[in-house]
Amino acid sequence: MNSHITGVDEVGRGSLVGSLVVCAFRSKNELFEKLPFSVKDSKKITKKNRELIYDFFKKNKNEDFNYSIVIGKKREIEDLNIHHAVLLAMKKAIFKLNALEDEIIIDGKFTPSDISKYNIRAVIKADDKYPQVSAASIIAKCFRDRLLEKLHRIEKFYRWDKNAGYATKSHLDAIKIYGVSKFHRRTYQPITQIINKLST
Repeated sequence: MNSHITGVDEVGRGSLVGSLVVCAFRSKNELFEKLPFSVKDSKKITKKNRELIYDFFKKNKNEDFNYSIVIGKKREIEDLNIHHAVLLAMKKAIFKLNALEDEIIIDGKFTPSDISKYNIRAVIKADDKYPQVSAASIIAKCFRDRLLEKLHRIEKFYRWDKNAGYATKSHLDAIKIYGVSKFHRRTYQPITQIINKLST
């Protein structure tokens, strides 16, 4: 019996900016007993510790674990809506790992369609219950944060290096002053509302 678990999580669903990122992380549970650190939901550890864990996984890929990262682009989010863009990216991330015999755990309420040949289920707060999902959440979070830091260097007014594109007060204030950038998701509120006001 295959004892590998593939955990899947996404980051960026609620951001007003840029792409979302999905990670699928595959390993046995025994992996987490060997690691020199504790793996928890990315929201429950400091940025410094997230980065240390991410760099460890990035540099030490081996037969004990593997992961895939898929970017759901801004255009896909706008064309499909965020729900379907997330599920599409999750399906791609799972396919990349070729984890047909694994138990696959997705954080949330929904699983992708057309993937019935996989042993897959959605679990609410899976990032608290399965270390593979926690690892996926950390990798996706760090990967996306670095993407937003690159966008920040292009559009420094909005401080995406600090807010990751989420609707903080300083971000919303910057939008009021400098307008909507080409990186903002135009189907999201309050971005759509601001664009409509400018066009009337």
